[in-house]
Amino acid sequence: MIMKKLFHILTLCLIGLSSAHAQQTMSLHDCVQYAIDHNIGIEQRKLQEQNAEIALETSRFSRLPSVSASLGQSFGFGRSTGRDGSTVDQTSTSSSFNIGAQVPVFTGFRISNQIKADRYSLKAATENLEKAKRDITVTVASYYLNALYYRGLTQIQRQQLALDRDALAKAEALFETGRQPESEVANARAQVAMSEHSLTEAEGNEMIARLDLIQALNLDCDADKFSVIELDTTSMLGDMPLPETVFAYAVETHPAIMAAKYNLEQSRYSEKVARSYMMPSLSLTASYSNSYYHLYDSDYNKSFGKQLKDNGSEYVGVSLSIPIFNRFSSRNSVRQARLSVQSYNWALEEARQTLGKEIQQAYWNAAKARDNYASAKKAAESTSIAYRYEAERFGAGRSTSYDLQQARTKLEKALHDEVQSKYEYLIRVKILEFYNGQDF
Repeated sequence: MIMKKLFHILTLCLIGLSSAHAQQTMSLHDCVQYAIDHNIGIEQRKLQEQNAEIALETSRFSRLPSVSASLGQSFGFGRSTGRDGSTVDQTSTSSSFNIGAQVPVFTGFRISNQIKADRYSLKAATENLEKAKRDITVTVASYYLNALYYRGLTQIQRQQLALDRDALAKAEALFETGRQPESEVANARAQVAMSEHSLTEAEGNEMIARLDLIQALNLDCDADKFSVIELDTTSMLGDMPLPETVFAYAVETHPAIMAAKYNLEQSRYSEKVARSYMMPSLSLTASYSNSYYHLYDSDYNKSFGKQLKDNGSEYVGVSLSIPIFNRFSSRNSVRQARLSVQSYNWALEEARQTLGKEIQQAYWNAAKARDNYASAKKAAESTSIAYRYEAERFGAGRSTSYDLQQARTKLEKALHDEVQSKYEYLIRVKILEFYNGQDF
């Protein structure tokens, strides 16, 4: 029995160790969703949205009557007025209570306009939350593609190291047959050492790129236990949407534009709210009150039930308030509200212009990156062929290690340029498609 328990504990420990060292692999979609769920800025935007919901609920409830109640208890000592109006030396006590309600009947359309203003404020808060999600999506996608880029550079360095080691083996074989001097072997060994150093540096840069992505996600994970999934780039050189088409779609759906529109509408209704304070207001009030009075050392006190029956009082009334002069406070509030409308109108126009410039810039950046990637891809293919021929000549003893290293340097640069242009074009075209409503 004891051995069975020990075996069970050992199994659990091994499982825990294996899970602690497990590699965590995430796709771009997983990274974006995780960042949205754990980003502090987005959580703050959610709080702003909830605050706008509460403000709208408060405006809606302002149509309801306001009800209040009060209780009072007083004691009199010495001379006091009796129930018959005479003044006597008597200790007395009095209890009273009151309950009243007030209902707004007409407030210059203040309540309805305030509800509409708060409704647009809620819509603007929702769009600002969506904009925050879009911003974090672009940020995470940039870090994600940066991690892929440096991983590609590391793979290139591994390939180059393999080529250099193969060249060293060929140089040693040629030296043993007397077809190459020993200096060629030394040069080949030096090149292998340099390639090993370059690989170490590339692996360090890849680790830093993964760490940047992890920090952007607020993810609790070690960089050496985290990896990303390669994206599908088979259709990278397809047709891109035109900027006019993208703008026509984005101007009707982009969160920044929609938030600006809702803020403008909110300011217009806020101006109407400010104007309502210059109009008369009508309210309906109703109340009920009762009291109990007691004289000490007196035989003329009525019972509690009798007094509650006799002392009850009901009140119903209508109140009309007409603003005449309030030191120009209402007038200046209207002027400020009108200026706010103009400000939000200009903000909407500025948002549209900014969006148009961003889409134009995104399109031409994507077009330029696409051309760079196409040319870099051709250069890498041709340089690879040239290196293969040079390696065959070196293996046959018809060229030197210097010629091989020159061809190898050109190949490494061409491969680097291809990887760099590939991921630069990918992020550029993804941003353009993102404006057009497509997800990453």
